[in-house]
Amino acid sequence: MKMAVGDLLFVKGNCNFSPFIRFFLKSEYTHVTIAVDEEQICEVDLYRKMEIMKNPYKEYDLYRLKVNLTEDQQKELLHFLHKKVSTSKGYDWWRLISLCVKRYFRWNIIIHEQDRYICSEIIDKAFQHIGIDLVEDLVTGDVTPIDIMRSERIEHVSSIYRVKDSLIEKGRFKKSG
Repeated sequence: MKMAVGDLLFVKGNCNFSPFIRFFLKSEYTHVTIAVDEEQICEVDLYRKMEIMKNPYKEYDLYRLKVNLTEDQQKELLHFLHKKVSTSKGYDWWRLISLCVKRYFRWNIIIHEQDRYICSEIIDKAFQHIGIDLVEDLVTGDVTPIDIMRSERIEHVSSIYRVKDSLIEKGRFKKSG
């Protein structure tokens, strides 16, 4: 299954902070990124600024909007992502910490640094920019990868496993509740 503009790749991270993120967000998925074409993704992660790059992930679950993006929506989504890439100052550690505190202690607090993002925030804002609210019951950007994954607007397309230079796709099935 080839990626298409706007597809979401959910990753079960294995960096030093992944166990912390899994625990506080109660999710096996610690990262989400968005496809900009068949081979490239746009992402921000813990260690670098937001960028467009060749997809480096060997294992991920691929999700897609249930309704196809129009050509205009695709162009506007890509324009939004390119603009954010050009102004990104890096990862928003404060937002990550405040989301964890909010979820764990139920405190309504969000700390956010200008032009810094977390992975799920930039995806939520990108779709909101083109008129698609992925997570209607939460404030735009105040979401985690699992919040986006649970969206009724997307569906599971496949699970991808790369072995050396081969791509293995494990079934095409719908996401379960």
